[in-house]
Amino acid sequence: MINIEDVVRPGDRCDFETIPDKFDKDIEGEKKYYITKVYDVNDDDTVSLVMPIDKTRLVVLSEGEEYDMYFYAGKGIYACRARVIDRLKDENDIPVAVVELLTDLKKHQRREYYRYTCVVEMNTRQLPEWEETDFMEHNRLDILAECKEKSTIVDISGGGIRFVSAEDYESGRLVNCVFVISLKGTKKTHNHVMRILSVTEVPNNAGMKEYRGQFIYIANSDREEIISFIFEEERRIRAKMNGY
Repeated sequence: MINIEDVVRPGDRCDFETIPDKFDKDIEGEKKYYITKVYDVNDDDTVSLVMPIDKTRLVVLSEGEEYDMYFYAGKGIYACRARVIDRLKDENDIPVAVVELLTDLKKHQRREYYRYTCVVEMNTRQLPEWEETDFMEHNRLDILAECKEKSTIVDISGGGIRFVSAEDYESGRLVNCVFVISLKGTKKTHNHVMRILSVTEVPNNAGMKEYRGQFIYIANSDREEIISFIFEEERRIRAKMNGY
């Protein structure tokens, strides 16, 4: 059994996601994801988290709510399920949520779901139905079709992306996406197909929509490049924060 005080430290990043109602369809698009940091690890093995911010809005976590949590610790990423048991503010008026662990802390191995918040420009297009069928059956795209519609990635993982666009894409449909990431100083162009899992309006930004997409038939080498990009960017940000 891993003791949380042995691996998690104040300031460590914490990602967490809501748990869909067991009576609803358990699909990725129904979950909500938040990113925050550890405020403190308490003597009673509870953890205090800074209340997350989502689109400049403070998210106040409710007592009794349960989440799947992922702690980005120095020794790796650790996962558990946790419940909010208290809410408070520190002496500087910082809102904090106290959570208790409901399951043992385990080292997280599903690298494809490590997320990174970013701003990466992307070109997109929704596949027509005939091309969707051809892609799902033969894993091929129309080589003459171009991705000309503009979108912006706002977070990325090896499993998919969250992006915003003024274009209208339908939930459940396939979208071709092309974007460039930098890996060890080299620009890498990625051309993938994703299935749209959810569509929501962007508050206070008429005409813009936020989409969640899951990569389909992505090569392991491409997935590993995206994961390497995420870790490289995380290391760069930590080094900058520490003054290196």
